[in-house]
Amino acid sequence: MTTGQEAREDRWVLPGILLVTTVTGVVGSLGTPLVTGIARTEGVSLVTAQWAITATLVTAAVVCPVVGRIGAGRRRRPALLGCLVLVVVGTALGALPLGFGPLLVGRVLQGLAFAIVPLAFSIARSELPEEKVRGAVAAISVANVTAAGLGFPVTAFVATVAGTKGAFGWACALAVAALVVALLVVPDSDEDAPRGVDWFGAVLLSSATAAVLLAVTQAKAWGATSPPTLGLLGGGVLAYGACGWWLLRAERPLVDLRVAVRPGVLVANACGLLAALGMFVLLSVSMILVQTTEEHGYGLGRSVAVAGLMLTPYAVTSVLGSRIALWLGRFVPPDVVLACGCLLFAVANLALALGHDALWKVTLAVVIGGFGSGMTFNSMPWLMVRFVPPAETGSALSLNLVLRFLGMSTGSALALAVLAAFAASGRQTSESGFVAGGLAGAALSLLAAVTCLVLGRTRRTEPETPERIETPTGPSAEERV
Repeated sequence: MTTGQEAREDRWVLPGILLVTTVTGVVGSLGTPLVTGIARTEGVSLVTAQWAITATLVTAAVVCPVVGRIGAGRRRRPALLGCLVLVVVGTALGALPLGFGPLLVGRVLQGLAFAIVPLAFSIARSELPEEKVRGAVAAISVANVTAAGLGFPVTAFVATVAGTKGAFGWACALAVAALVVALLVVPDSDEDAPRGVDWFGAVLLSSATAAVLLAVTQAKAWGATSPPTLGLLGGGVLAYGACGWWLLRAERPLVDLRVAVRPGVLVANACGLLAALGMFVLLSVSMILVQTTEEHGYGLGRSVAVAGLMLTPYAVTSVLGSRIALWLGRFVPPDVVLACGCLLFAVANLALALGHDALWKVTLAVVIGGFGSGMTFNSMPWLMVRFVPPAETGSALSLNLVLRFLGMSTGSALALAVLAAFAASGRQTSESGFVAGGLAGAALSLLAAVTCLVLGRTRRTEPETPERIETPTGPSAEERV
């Protein structure tokens, strides 16, 4: 790398990919705050409008591993630009008055925004000087979390002023800006890309993830014990088993499971699932508590705008938590920092269980959770990249992202199930339900912390020497064992 190239990268590449990653958070904010408005504007039921959330989530979980594998080496920039183009098209379909069908297609395309984050990590690792990589990884994590936290109140405000079409319109404008920035500042790569894509593995992993996510997200509408829910859940588990069998035998697997169980990577993957569970129990219970009126049970009876604004301090404390994680990481291993973040999630859930009769108490719990989010999801990518070969960065982080999606979806569904189980007759919520929800989130977060400490202690080693990028004539997955 030449001195001129280094100067260009230091000056433009990191700010550019930080802007690009904000698209992920903004697209995520187009779901929950707009469901009621979509139902009203498009003339569909709330149950139907919920598919505007489900479609994006399922698409993200399906495409992230594929894009992570495709976007390696010299294919990285085209993969990033392709994702951004499709996100622009998807947000435009949501902004135009074409009906619910095209809007749903647009939400499917918007799921590709979530594949941008692993590509951004891969670009930072490949294009920035080594001494700047850790700070860049932390900055990307924070930018994503901050965009999501700020996106909710901004989306709610734009929707209030300009309607749901206006909210999709501003997201489209941001996606176009991100596309232009990516065209200008993201460099081409001269790295070799792994030959071919494991399409059979992609079908198995995508089918399994889609089935499980559909079962979890639609369990309330279909019934937790209904044949469609149980059938999809069982089919998804079987498909995961078949996928694991295939990935361990494929010459060039979509996701190298041998990398996924390395020290550091295994800790991050296990924590990604469990921490996301605890985090989304906290956020889901908090948002429902704030918006539920007394006629529907126990709640604070505030507007969706107030609920969205509560995520602003969450975003701010996520940034502060990430800075604390960077400082703490100088003295303790990353897996210990990860465990500390999970403990903060536990404290936040416990605070919600004990204090939920005033808005400031709920906000305090969310603020504590923000510190936990910054420490946890800041540490996770850096913990992984220390043990992952450069050519596997996008793929490994994509699998971690899939596990987080599963945790988020399951955590949201678990929160709803606990609240429904404790609800008074004919009501949606009760005070005991919110107590039980907070305690469940605290237990899951404590489990995540213990898992980090146990796996970190039993598997802690020095980072392995990064492997060379596999070339068409290089060793197969089996030969690398």
